[in-house]
Amino acid sequence: MTADIPLPGLDRLMEVHRKYGLHMETLPPGRSPPEAGALVAGHPFDPVLAAVYRRLGRADFGGEFGGQLFLNRVDDQVNGIITSTEGFRDEEEPFRSSVFFGRIPGLAHYFAVVPRLADERGRQPVIFIDAYMDRYVLPIASDVDRFFDALSHFVDLLVVDQGYLFDGMPGIHFPDSVPELIARDRRLVEMLHTGRFDFIMNLGDEFQDWLSRVKSA
Repeated sequence: MTADIPLPGLDRLMEVHRKYGLHMETLPPGRSPPEAGALVAGHPFDPVLAAVYRRLGRADFGGEFGGQLFLNRVDDQVNGIITSTEGFRDEEEPFRSSVFFGRIPGLAHYFAVVPRLADERGRQPVIFIDAYMDRYVLPIASDVDRFFDALSHFVDLLVVDQGYLFDGMPGIHFPDSVPELIARDRRLVEMLHTGRFDFIMNLGDEFQDWLSRVKSA
């Protein structure tokens, strides 16, 4: 078996949920989770996701209402990554090049990796997909663990947000409200500057400022 990749971002995300007493539910991994590089839904499986699924079979961060992430179930009975990815197979970009590993509960908002943009170690960057009528994509991390890290820092901001404290309806949202958090991932910023995501993005004017703030932070 491949040596485990450290996952400090996932560790931090779990720790902040414990610290603030937020809903967090996990399932144990299956006996034979997909290995790095194995074909999953026709794409080589991301090595960081492979490490995640050696630790977890599924995760729910935040619960059904106002949660931040449902990590797809992958165990001996179900492979939610295959189910989600193949469900979008006939769609155009960004779906055609994406492997879906999670979503925001209650919304058509998805998190996916892009295998064709893998680095020399095979690690695939993460994008956020809004799948409503005006579909758009935001590149949000250079690998899955950097995504977990950014999400953990968003939770730090969320728990002091006045709307969230008042009625559970936050005034900030991930990743739209936090370009400065996304910009801490310098490798992602380099990829944006070199146009690596241009083939998959379709940003309207309302997100040009977001993209500029990520690039310049």
